[in-house]
Amino acid sequence: MDQNETIDKNVTSSNNEKNFDTQNSFQKTCAKTENKKPIETVSIPSLFRYATTLDIIYMLIGTTGGIGNGATFAVLLFLIGNLLNSFTARSTDICTLNFTALAIQYCPPGYQLVASNYFSSSFICHFNQTTFDFQGAIQNQILYVVIIGCICLVLSYIQVTFWSMAAERQTKAIRKTIYQSILRKEIAYFDIHKAGELNTKLTDNVDKIRDGIGDILGFIKGWKLTLVMSSISPLLFISVALFSKLASRLTAMELKAYGKAGAIAEEVFSSIRTVLSYNGQEREEKRYQKHLDEAKKYGIEKGAISGILTGILWFFIYCSYALGFWYGAKLIRDEGYNIGDVCSVS
Repeated sequence: MDQNETIDKNVTSSNNEKNFDTQNSFQKTCAKTENKKPIETVSIPSLFRYATTLDIIYMLIGTTGGIGNGATFAVLLFLIGNLLNSFTARSTDICTLNFTALAIQYCPPGYQLVASNYFSSSFICHFNQTTFDFQGAIQNQILYVVIIGCICLVLSYIQVTFWSMAAERQTKAIRKTIYQSILRKEIAYFDIHKAGELNTKLTDNVDKIRDGIGDILGFIKGWKLTLVMSSISPLLFISVALFSKLASRLTAMELKAYGKAGAIAEEVFSSIRTVLSYNGQEREEKRYQKHLDEAKKYGIEKGAISGILTGILWFFIYCSYALGFWYGAKLIRDEGYNIGDVCSVS
C-alpha cells in the first residue's frame, strides 16, 4: 500500500514538473513572439484622448500662463538691455565731463573732483537735478525688473499648477480604463501577461505618461544679429528631435523589461511553496536577474545617449552665443549698434 502511494506521488510530481515546464515553454514562446512586435508609438493628440472639457480648460489656462511666462522673459531681456545701455551711456558721459569746472561750481572750496569719486560726491557737492538722471533711470529699470519678476512668478505657478491638475485627472482616467480593459480580457491573455506585469503597466507606465503631459523681440531689437544667431536653430531642432525619439524608444524597452521582472517576482512570491518544493530558488533568481540586466542595459544606453545629446545641444547653444557676440561686436563697430541691443538679442 505504501509502495503504491509512493508511486502515485512520483507520478503526480512528474506530471506537475511536465506541466510546469510546458507552461514555461508556452510563456517563453509567447514572450518571444511579443518581443518581435515593434513598439507602437502614438501621436501627441492621442495622448489627450481621455481629456474632458474641464481638462481642456485647465490645459488652456496652463498654456496661457506658459505663453505669458515666455513673454515676460523676453521683456526682461529687453529691460536688461536698456539697463546696460544706461551704464554704458553714463560711462561715456563721465569721460566727457569737465571735473574741474564742476568742482568749482557745485563742490565746497578746495574739493578735488575726479572720475573715481564722482558718484560718491553726490552727497557732498550740490549737483543740480540733471546730475541724478542716471540714478533715476537705474531705479526705474530695477523697479520694472521687480514687477516683471513678480508677474513671471504668478504665471509660472499658473502654468505648472493647471497642467499638473490636468495630467493627474487624465492619468486617473487612463488607469481606470486599463483596469476595466483587464477585467474584460479572456483567460488566454493572462497566460501571456502575468499579474506583476499588469501591475507595472498600471503604475510605472502611466506615470511616464503623466510626466510627458506636464523670437519676436530679437527681430525688433536687431534683425541682422537675430538672423545670424538663428542659423544654428536647425541644429538645435534636430538634436531635440533625435533625443526625443531615442529616449522614448529606450524608455519603452526599459519599462517592458521592468514589467517582466516585476511579474516574475510577484509570481514567485505568490507560489513560494511550489518554488521551494522544487528547489527552484536559483532558477527563478536567474530569470529575475536576466530581465533586470536587460532593463539596466537599456537604462545605461538611455543615460549615455541623453548625456551625449544634451552635451551636443548645449554646445550648439553656446556656439550661438559666441556667434552672436562676435557678430554683435562687428555691428557695434560698423553699424552703430549698442551693447544693450546685442545682449537683448543674444
